[in-house]
Amino acid sequence: MHMTRLHLFLLLICAPFLPAQQLDLDGAILLAKTNNRTLQNSSKDIQIAKQKRWETIAIGLPQVSLSAGYMNALKQATTVVPSETFGGQPGEFAELLFGTTQSANAGLRLEQLIFDGSYLVGLQASEVYLRISEQAYAKTEQVITQATVDAYINALLAKAQITVLEQNLEAAQQNLNEIKVIFENGLTEEETMQQLQLIVSSLKSSLNYTKQMARVAKNVLRFVLGMEFDAPLTLSSTLEGLALQQQSENSNSLSLNENIDYQIAQNDIRSKELLLKLERFKSLPKITAFLSGGYDGYNQSFEFTQPEQDWFGRASFGLNLSIPVFSSFLSQAKKQQAKLALEQSKNEAADVAQELLLEESRLRSEVQFNLENLQTTATNLALATSIEQKNQLKFKEGLVSGFTLRQAQTQLYDAQNDYLTAMQQLVVSKTSLSLLLNPVTSKK
Repeated sequence: MHMTRLHLFLLLICAPFLPAQQLDLDGAILLAKTNNRTLQNSSKDIQIAKQKRWETIAIGLPQVSLSAGYMNALKQATTVVPSETFGGQPGEFAELLFGTTQSANAGLRLEQLIFDGSYLVGLQASEVYLRISEQAYAKTEQVITQATVDAYINALLAKAQITVLEQNLEAAQQNLNEIKVIFENGLTEEETMQQLQLIVSSLKSSLNYTKQMARVAKNVLRFVLGMEFDAPLTLSSTLEGLALQQQSENSNSLSLNENIDYQIAQNDIRSKELLLKLERFKSLPKITAFLSGGYDGYNQSFEFTQPEQDWFGRASFGLNLSIPVFSSFLSQAKKQQAKLALEQSKNEAADVAQELLLEESRLRSEVQFNLENLQTTATNLALATSIEQKNQLKFKEGLVSGFTLRQAQTQLYDAQNDYLTAMQQLVVSKTSLSLLLNPVTSKK
């Protein structure tokens, strides 16, 4: 059964690979979310933020420290005192040695923060810092998803272009071989053969370039997926299939509160509020308490391990109070800076909201244009295919020149490329719109 060139074209670019080798677009996205090193580092940032939070909490918990010391006075210090203190002659001095040659001590100290305004703000800031890390992960996940779609679609586009170019080259080479025979028999002009030679030469050049770009596109995809460049990779999705999936309208509407960029902006406002609160709380007093105790031992020789060694206990309890009084207007300047930073953050959040609404409008218009453009390019491809086939018949019958045939074939090649590009642009723009509209659900 005869198959038109358009049907053959669609069949070739949509042919799937063996199931054991398949990696469709959804599978590529899941693989990227697992293996992409940027996303892995973002996940580790969340773990670091959790540890930072515990680091902040630990500041307000009891702090216990142990200490131990040993000293051997190789040459004891001599102290000189008036002799008359001990009944000696006035004006004379007595040389005395105080203490023992060796000493040892061991102690324990417990410290507890009672009140510190900065610490209370720090606890709240640690929660905000953790939320920032989680939001950064969600944003990175969106970026990686978009990058995966872009890389996957570019690889599919290059693959489809290779298929089309090989098909066109085969047909052009066959025409050239036939014309060579006719020319050698003196039944056509040399220019006719030269026109076909130009077509074949141009197709070969385009095919070689596209094959190189296909390897680059696949390596870009491997990089996004966290794979080695020499790892086997076979794509099972097709441009045609993905484009068909994207032709339904997206009924979701933009919810600012569920958009990750708006959430990040709101969290920045919260962090600036805490910085202002911190500057205000710095004027409050700081109270800490401590409890310490230990034992000291003295001897003329090292006998501290002997049972008869005497140990003298000591213990103390106390409170420390620190109250800021005057900082030469330093604290006031910092408060004003924090207030201004908060106002800036609020303005930036308002801009983010407006930018997101504009981006939604732009992407919806772009998706609608790409849908219409896909239909237009499909129609143009069918027309260009029909025109080229008619000119093929006329050329073989000697009714049109090689130049006319070349024009018809060039028109067909442009239409084929436009159709492939239209499918690519539709999938990419629809993915961008979906990522903008869909709420953030991924958390680590």
